[in-house]
Amino acid sequence: MRAGIALITAALVSLIGEAVVAAAWDRRAYSYVDDYINFLGSRYAGDFQGILISSPLWWLMSLAWIVAGTLVAVACIVLGRRLTGWRRLMVPALGVAHAVALILFAVFPLGPDRFADGTLPLYLIGAFLSIIAGNVLAVVVGLSHLELGLPGWLAPVSVTLGAIGLLNIPVTYGWVPTGLAERISLYSFLLWALITGLALLRPLPALAGRPEPVVPGI
Repeated sequence: MRAGIALITAALVSLIGEAVVAAAWDRRAYSYVDDYINFLGSRYAGDFQGILISSPLWWLMSLAWIVAGTLVAVACIVLGRRLTGWRRLMVPALGVAHAVALILFAVFPLGPDRFADGTLPLYLIGAFLSIIAGNVLAVVVGLSHLELGLPGWLAPVSVTLGAIGLLNIPVTYGWVPTGLAERISLYSFLLWALITGLALLRPLPALAGRPEPVVPGI
């Protein structure tokens, strides 16, 4: 149940934070289709490569990303305890990688400073690792639904959402507007987190994965 609550909260923190911060842009309207997601967390105000950035609540978006990433990591550590074999290590590792990526994404926002101080690679690592780790996590958890006591329908849903988020990176970048392309991969993961979180709130089967007890005399 704790993992479910953490995943649901992570998704809501990210989505609500994004909506609030985007609405607060004061020099022009933020575009969900054209603008980089990371512009919401940029402390820089002014023209950047021909694009006007002005996000007064940048700190709130950065905080939301850090909180959301931490919650996903906590959920994955809890889920990992229910698993065996390679999944027992991989699920927590993916959760921690996703959290680290979102922290980098928040601490090194896109803007002139990334080029001036040479930290652009840290922003890029945060951007791509968060998408890759999050959507791979969706696939792995979906394939682990039996061990986790999750309903069977969640497996194809998780794998499909994760695949969409991963394949979107090479398929859409370059010809689909930047903001839209990023959001396909981001929202596929957040939708998975919401659905999986709700599924985890269901009571676990008492005997799931355990042998039937032997009763003497029967």
